[in-house]
Amino acid sequence: MAGSRSVGGRPALPFSLLASIFLATCAGPGEDPSAAPAFDRVQSDLFATPGAQPNAWADFDRDGDLDLFVGMRYSENRLYRNEGGYFVDVAPALGLADLEDTRAAAWGDYDGDGDPDLYVGHSATAETPNRLYRNDDQVFVDVTPGLGVDLIGNTRQPSWIDYDGDGDLDLFVAMRDQPNRLFRNDGPVGEPATSDAAWRFTDVTEASGVGDPRRTVGVAWFDYDRDGDLDVHVSNQNGDEDAFFRNEGDGTFVDVASALGMNHPNRGEEYGSVAPAVTDYDNDGDLDLFIATYGPDILWSNNGDGTFSNVTDPTTLGVDYHSTTAAWGDVDHNGLPDLIVTSYLSGIAAVEDHLFMNGGGAFTNELPANLLEHGPSHGVAWADFDRDGDLDLAIANNDQAGGTHHLYRNLLPADFAARSLQVAATDATGRTIVPGAEVQLLDHDTGRILGTRLVDTGGGYCSQGATPAHFGIPPGVERVDVRVTYVAGGRRVTVVREGVFPQDYRGSWIIVRQDG
Repeated sequence: MAGSRSVGGRPALPFSLLASIFLATCAGPGEDPSAAPAFDRVQSDLFATPGAQPNAWADFDRDGDLDLFVGMRYSENRLYRNEGGYFVDVAPALGLADLEDTRAAAWGDYDGDGDPDLYVGHSATAETPNRLYRNDDQVFVDVTPGLGVDLIGNTRQPSWIDYDGDGDLDLFVAMRDQPNRLFRNDGPVGEPATSDAAWRFTDVTEASGVGDPRRTVGVAWFDYDRDGDLDVHVSNQNGDEDAFFRNEGDGTFVDVASALGMNHPNRGEEYGSVAPAVTDYDNDGDLDLFIATYGPDILWSNNGDGTFSNVTDPTTLGVDYHSTTAAWGDVDHNGLPDLIVTSYLSGIAAVEDHLFMNGGGAFTNELPANLLEHGPSHGVAWADFDRDGDLDLAIANNDQAGGTHHLYRNLLPADFAARSLQVAATDATGRTIVPGAEVQLLDHDTGRILGTRLVDTGGGYCSQGATPAHFGIPPGVERVDVRVTYVAGGRRVTVVREGVFPQDYRGSWIIVRQDG
């Protein structure tokens, strides 16, 4: 099993998890789980504090399972370490129990030492700058002073990306009350940090042209035009037009939203875009874009030629429920990504969320009753936290007394849950996840595309999903080819692993290195 991630020596699973696995295993092999997606809330006492805003998944301790950071509004931030499917808050012990009003978070290995570091953004009422925490062997050190990323303002979504193709992660920060910022990482390329002095970020906002002064809340970085560098869609609020900045490959960007017909002009003050979410929803090999909005939501289908078509009406996704967040994931393992869309309307507690199941171009809302959130939903992110193969769900609710942050286990029957593959797209060392890379799965025997995923950069709104790309594998597929395309420096370099048996990576993920 070359390239698999070791997960040996794990603690015993808690009884509740063992019971869920047993019940799921009782399902017969012929049962179809797609008819009724089901979830079970876990550790409700632990995940009970109100005022949760962003959430972000990462394996911060590199033990082979995914941990969860949750930013809070009224209390200390949380870092939930995953101990074999059971979570423990370790934020106070590890230096992450910040008391500021936290609105944004994103993991990224800025110093190239193999473990994810964490950028945390605050609200306009915060008295301290945003913070960059360096992960020093599972202890977090605030290295913000002197690194040049100490912003103060109404921060929304940060993203870690290599926009200039030099091999290290740069930082983009979406701002609600001032121009967005782009910080170029000027640290030593390809070498782990040996001291704070070795690393600096340079503010290149003005020179790059991405300093959108409009009221930005959501961000999505991906190579929409396939020219070998990362572009960025910016979702703006309060009637402001959206932006779509095309990366010119020379350190500058040009806003092409109007030319693409994706700027949404003439919106009223009460309307605006919130959360972009990227995936290949129709399995045609290119990345599409869904936007949750205050107003009718929008699905943009990538035409493969650098343009997009609005296909919202045919897919029945154009609901107007004051949507705030969205995240794609193949919930039922039919080989097609499904979509969770959450909502928030100030002053109204009960605004329905939606779980749109993808039936092959047609979407139907099949949200289970126990997922009907009654708080102002903000962060939402999928991740396989219990390593059974299917996607579980984290939802953060904001400021209402009953608006806790919830974690739900996917109860897909065990035989269907195991029909999956997760792919970690890393640099040449095999240690650092490369955000913005594209992962594609194909049927080894037929060449049929089974899906295309984007490695999460910290995008959308208030969320970061699991960085291993997750694929449900439809019936009849035994072996797959894994294609990882790395996007940087005007090149798209694809690494292929052929004839992979997904069952060899159950409970883990396959690692594909940038150097092959």
